[in-house]
Amino acid sequence: MTTATCPKGHDSATLDYCDTCGAPMDGARVPDAVTGSGAPDPDVTQPVSPGCPRCGTPQDGRFCEVDGYDFLLAPPLPETPTAPIPPPGPAAGPAAGSAPRTGPGAAGTAAQPAGRLEVVVGADRAYFDGVVAQGGEDAGGMVFPRFAAQRRFPLTGERLLIGRRSRSRGVHPDIDLASPPEDPGVSHTHALLLNEGGKWSIVDLGSANGTYVNDPASAPIPAENPFPLRPGDRVYVGAWTSLTVREAQ
Repeated sequence: MTTATCPKGHDSATLDYCDTCGAPMDGARVPDAVTGSGAPDPDVTQPVSPGCPRCGTPQDGRFCEVDGYDFLLAPPLPETPTAPIPPPGPAAGPAAGSAPRTGPGAAGTAAQPAGRLEVVVGADRAYFDGVVAQGGEDAGGMVFPRFAAQRRFPLTGERLLIGRRSRSRGVHPDIDLASPPEDPGVSHTHALLLNEGGKWSIVDLGSANGTYVNDPASAPIPAENPFPLRPGDRVYVGAWTSLTVREAQ
């Protein structure tokens, strides 16, 4: 039997007047299971897929196509701050009236990290010769730079974007390989360095020429899959660029 809900909330078997309270059924709501409409309730706010919290680009896949933000590994933080953690009870805290301990010997002081890492960016001639030997439509026009000063970037924060800046697309990589000499084989959003609990990995963001770790003659790492890195590892991108992970000096 078809039933509807009257404006006052009663279930009624009649569709003209409520058979419970007699109210007109003009504003009655018929369940979707009965009508088969399947249309969303206009009174219910539908969820909206969030955009990139860094640049606002709508989400289309796991990584932001502009700055490489990883929606899966690092979802945006809630805007509402969490409640503060209550202070410890008298048994866990210092004695009443005593001054708190400070300095290196203070109890509860966080341990210092074992070592800091950095990435050293340079031009690798052997890698370039291998790229040219593989051929390709642009191989004949590429020239190894006569001078390319090494640059060092500290591995800090949660993520570092590797690529080439583009004002028109709003791309501003943390490790910008558009600085002279510009490597033409590097995509604007080429790869992402991720920090997960102090352990670093690299993710290829679907670059045109791939990302290689340690052996540029092997297959590139799979796109959009974190590949772990350790001190001493070397990453190859573009036509001649190498990025070496090492202890900061």
